Amino acid sequence: MRRFKRIEAGSYYSYLSEGCRLCRRGAKLVLFVTGLCPHNCYYCPISKEKRGRDVIFANEREVRSIEDVMAEIELMDALGVAITGGEPLVKLERVVEFLKLFKKLDLHTHLYTSIPASGRILQKLADAGLNEIRFHPIELKNVRSFEEPVKVAKSLSMEVGIEIPALRFSEELAEFVNRHEIFLNVNELEFSSTNYDELIRRGYEPDEYYGAKGSDEIARRYAEIVEKFHYCTAKFKDRAQMRRRFIRMAMNHPEFYEITRDGTLICGFIEGDKEKIEKAKQLLISKGQDFVDVEGGIETSPEFVERWGETLKAEGLKVSIIERYPTSKRIIVEVIPL
Repeated sequence: MRRFKRIEAGSYYSYLSEGCRLCRRGAKLVLFVTGLCPHNCYYCPISKEKRGRDVIFANEREVRSIEDVMAEIELMDALGVAITGGEPLVKLERVVEFLKLFKKLDLHTHLYTSIPASGRILQKLADAGLNEIRFHPIELKNVRSFEEPVKVAKSLSMEVGIEIPALRFSEELAEFVNRHEIFLNVNELEFSSTNYDELIRRGYEPDEYYGAKGSDEIARRYAEIVEKFHYCTAKFKDRAQMRRRFIRMAMNHPEFYEITRDGTLICGFIEGDKEKIEKAKQLLISKGQDFVDVEGGIETSPEFVERWGETLKAEGLKVSIIERYPTSKRIIVEVIPL
């Protein structure tokens, strides 16, 4: 009898691939390699910013050069990369070049695709260093079109699985996964701004956390049959996986930043025109205080701005304590003016 391990936020598994293990640790960079895709799935949650556009993102950072990807890898101390889209294989050569880079960096890589890739393509991916591939049958149809790709990918020493949202239960899909001795990842079906109307039209209902009601029951039916199974909830992705990625990022910031249990950063923020900012820097330097130049001002320790806030304000500077995400976009979630 299979034994399941329960993890955070309603997720559970009988088997975790290496890619999922690293994701759980928050150690996988998500490389959105293109928004182009030959399909138009009604449940696709991709944002308008990315959907149908040939853009590249490394986590939240828009990629314009390889240096942007390297900066994100370093920021989060990535141990692996999840390659997604859109449909990554419509930009095969781009994917291959990235894979070669990640192989040199000794990063574990996994890739999602809805295409029953040919042996030639799979060989090219394997040669470039792809460790794990996850096939997605569109709307859970034409499952048998993945028979040969699964066999070839396994013969090339890739770890192979099927990854789907909890659209419905498919006995054919469960049988396929078991017969080929591959894993099945079922993700809670998620509502987004781009798929909301279509999911509602098709009879799905949102729960309190943007997941679709009934996802848990669909996952349970797969879990009863599938040998290598993993159910991943929307809450888990947000409360565990993303939080741990934020903590990894936060730990790579200078020591004056305070890190919350959610992985956000608390720091002092000094704003003003260029001349006044230079005066603030002189004060910081004279007191032996570390700081970081950011757009619009300087970040430093909360203690420093509390101690010297009045002096800084007398110079015409705006002083506050902020809480922000540790990402490249540095989104501020709270401001406390001093």
